[in-house]
Amino acid sequence: MNPVNIKPYKLPSDATWLVTGCSSGIGREIATLVASKPSQRIIATARNPADLSYLPDDNANILKLTLDVTSVDSVNAAFATAAKHFGKAFHLDVVVNNAGYSLSGDTEGATEKEMHQEMETLFFGTVRITTRSIEIMRQAKDRRGGLIFQISSLAGLCAFPGHAFYHASKFAVEGFSESVAREMHPDWNINFCIVEPSGVKTSFEGHSKANIKPHPAYVGADMPARKLEGYVRQGLKLGMGMEPSTVAETLYKIASREERVPLRLPLGAVSWKMAKSKFETLLEEFDAVKNISAMGEEL
Repeated sequence: MNPVNIKPYKLPSDATWLVTGCSSGIGREIATLVASKPSQRIIATARNPADLSYLPDDNANILKLTLDVTSVDSVNAAFATAAKHFGKAFHLDVVVNNAGYSLSGDTEGATEKEMHQEMETLFFGTVRITTRSIEIMRQAKDRRGGLIFQISSLAGLCAFPGHAFYHASKFAVEGFSESVAREMHPDWNINFCIVEPSGVKTSFEGHSKANIKPHPAYVGADMPARKLEGYVRQGLKLGMGMEPSTVAETLYKIASREERVPLRLPLGAVSWKMAKSKFETLLEEFDAVKNISAMGEEL
């Protein structure tokens, strides 16, 4: 397979960042951090521009845009506005695909609209921003390259009950991102980093979560999804989870440390341990079916 992220990435001193989902959580913290860097430029986006009021209005290096990643017209308008605002000097150096929400509940109870909207936002929204960004990065005359952070989740590696469509979208983003990363020509120096955090102290369990209407077959307290919901509620009461500002600082460190960018980045001890455990278990399962899988061939 074509290797990815071959060269060390060097963040330009006048780098332009594009961040989606900046109204709260990780996106807000990344936008705030980049805006605090005097020579860095930030395109901060949200569906409701009023949610970006925490950023100053009198700084030419800060562009606040309305963006709905589910709308092709909205995406096109955002890129056109950014190009006009920054003029001939417009370029994209770092993109953070962060916009999204969780669809939680019993899979049988999900409506067609709910499941399609989840995939439209988390997967196709990410695809739209990624492909437009690659086009700009690869056409840069100075071959400065770029870095695309795909904010996935532990949910892009491990699947838990009651979140089937959220998992489907994150698994899709990870497969899409790795495939596209392997399409990049080494001379372009376009890097991908799939970020897989575990619990983060954001509004994920609040307005960033949509709930499927409960299905009567799954309401019992002994059902796996109900048990998981109990664990999550207990964790929230105990204040578990990473600070979004810490996630933002880690991403900035990856972008600015002038080293090779990791294709996958599990964030947090929980994510790292659970991901490692999953793949160790998977190897055991592969060994258990080795003779069947070989179908008579030598392994």
